[in-house]
Amino acid sequence: MVGMQIKFLAITFFLFFLGVNTSNNKKLVGIWELVEFKMVQRGKPTTSTEKDLRDAGAEWNLYFSEDGSFKQEFNMRTPAMEMETEEGTWRTENDSLYIELKIDTLSRNLNYYYVMLGDAVSLTLQHPSSTDKIVTRFRRKRD
Repeated sequence: MVGMQIKFLAITFFLFFLGVNTSNNKKLVGIWELVEFKMVQRGKPTTSTEKDLRDAGAEWNLYFSEDGSFKQEFNMRTPAMEMETEEGTWRTENDSLYIELKIDTLSRNLNYYYVMLGDAVSLTLQHPSSTDKIVTRFRRKRD
């Protein structure tokens, strides 16, 4: 009888966390636009506000689809600010967001720490061997 109760609790526990993960995924589904970009190098932060980004003509949009597909469009990599598009897949687990980008025949994995802030999401990408990081804030895009 005790073994049966433990199995029941284990299954209930698993389904609860699966449900939490699914609800977090649903919160991210949609289009998000960059509203803040902060780079921390050697402990010193440099922040670009929404106004700074708009004045510079910077764009970065994230597209999270319900089926797990992902796309990002941005123009912040080159000095000419040419628009680029990357596609792949996404999933969440607890407070981690995993994005796998497919670039030609290669894959690139990005592991973010994320926090939902109402109609905004904060994404932190930590350098694996230093304290350097990039912290971005995106707002749900309105049509």
